[in-house]
Amino acid sequence: MRQKTTIEDKIYQYAIKGLSTKEIGKLLDLSDRTIQRYMKQSKFKPEIKPKTHHARALELHKMGFSYVEIAKKLRVCKSTVYNWHRKAKQVEQEGVNEN
Repeated sequence: MRQKTTIEDKIYQYAIKGLSTKEIGKLLDLSDRTIQRYMKQSKFKPEIKPKTHHARALELHKMGFSYVEIAKKLRVCKSTVYNWHRKAKQVEQEGVNEN
């Protein structure tokens, strides 16, 4: 028999994945503040900090999203996403060249 998944369980699973309270709220159709209250009432404290926009942009690009799609998801300019990706490539190439 399947156990029912409670809202707290869903919030916990999303928090472990690194989603912010706003993102969790959108997925569960709850407000940001409601998610914060559930997290405060529950016994868990997510140790994983939400990813920065820069890290999320790089992750989404690796998943195959275009710069425009990433910009819309993160609500930033597409040139900002492009610049983040370009700088990440430069850092990666400098690391390879040093070895």
